Amino acid sequence: MGMYEPFIQPQAAPMELENRQQQLEYLMRRFGDKVLYLAYSYLHDLHWAEDVAQEVFIRIYTNLDKFQGRSSIYTWIYHITVNLCRDQLRAQTRRRDVEPVKPADHTFAGVEDRVMENLQQQELWHAILNLPVIYREVIWLHYYEQLSLKDIAKILGISLPAVKLRLYRARQHLQQVFKVGEGNA
Repeated sequence: MGMYEPFIQPQAAPMELENRQQQLEYLMRRFGDKVLYLAYSYLHDLHWAEDVAQEVFIRIYTNLDKFQGRSSIYTWIYHITVNLCRDQLRAQTRRRDVEPVKPADHTFAGVEDRVMENLQQQELWHAILNLPVIYREVIWLHYYEQLSLKDIAKILGISLPAVKLRLYRARQHLQQVFKVGEGNA
């Protein structure tokens, strides 16, 4: 799923400061929330994810001249985000669970429905956050960001069969978690 961004063009020469700032503002509006959610899915900490998201856009600003258009701008930004998150996870050992920040978009008929839906989403969210990073990232990119397997392979720098295998194993892990959970009910 390549995203065509008419405002962002690969540059052969350094761009003027004003144009660079306009492009950065556009990219922040266009992808800011997605970068934050992706960082949060890796780091499990909203403040840490906000710091990484800020660093992503600093790197984009300083490297905008280097974007060559071999992939979509979307893929390039997510690749930067994934790499920064991986670097942070290697450098830091602290982790704490934080509730998901993305609200549900559904309208509910009653309070009971709302409570049940919220509990199910929380259970799924926690199960995904507890997956190993290599599985969590493919689940996030495929289901939450709705990227194709080919785009995920580009972002993660792995082969398409490796993406398929990770997605399969991630689903198996999640099925096991929910089978064990059903046994305790």
